Amino acid sequence: MNGWRAAALLAFLAACSEAADGPIRVTREETAAGTRLALVATHAAQINAQLKPALELKDGTVFRFDAAGRTPDSAYFTTAPELVLPPGIAARGKIRISVCDSGEAVCRLVMIALK
Repeated sequence: MNGWRAAALLAFLAACSEAADGPIRVTREETAAGTRLALVATHAAQINAQLKPALELKDGTVFRFDAAGRTPDSAYFTTAPELVLPPGIAARGKIRISVCDSGEAVCRLVMIALK
């Protein structure tokens, strides 16, 4: 692998995080309809609405987060995207979120592990 490819790969990996104390916080609430998960962004981050966040379960099943509140250009969520997992489905897996720092044009991948 040549130098610029290695540098690009390292930059991409550095942009990925699995820290729960990063730009996104996950809230969990048990309801009669199932487990409600919501993604709450810090004041300095925006969640990309054009690439909806996804929860990937260990068996490969994918659930997408969504919210009605969006910026006028529909690029970012203005309300916390959420999903409700049906009863009997455990909220375990990885959440993949495209996050942009406020004022930045480039988003980065944030991954949060749910255990």
